[in-house]
Amino acid sequence: MKRKAVDAKESPISKRQKEHIPDYCSVEPLKDENGAVLWPAAPNAIEDARSFLKECATSKQKILIVPDKDADGLDAGVIIYRALTALGASTSSIDVHLVGKGNSVHDEEERKAMKAKDPKYIIVVDQGSRPAPPVVESPDVKSLIVDHHLSDEFPKDATVSVPFYEKDHLLK
Repeated sequence: MKRKAVDAKESPISKRQKEHIPDYCSVEPLKDENGAVLWPAAPNAIEDARSFLKECATSKQKILIVPDKDADGLDAGVIIYRALTALGASTSSIDVHLVGKGNSVHDEEERKAMKAKDPKYIIVVDQGSRPAPPVVESPDVKSLIVDHHLSDEFPKDATVSVPFYEKDHLLK
């Protein structure tokens, strides 16, 4: 027996309706008490990242950029590279480390590989974050975490610039 075609106008509401989730760009951003948008990160986190990049560029020391290998991670890595060179860093002082397939920047294998490049500054870009030991085990290496993923847990001793959200402990 053939089923009869049902007109969409007459059909009852489907059993499984998808929950409406607002588009990323249509969500109302959080604002401070003066109405200024708190995006892309808390103002103090942006200033900390700016100071970190200026320090890197003027230090004449080795800088390691560790971007994610997706489009936004690589693009952000290039933007940071260009910012560093515009601030005075020589191209020969900047190196890149791409995390191996299936690995995390927090894996011991990756931490050793980054340390072997002997950087004084490490900039981790778009890798997500979690509580972890320092990016590399060396008191002489400074690290910056730049990401658009929400997190409130980070590697020990890192400077952090991530999106602001209500419970952002970085807002001073």
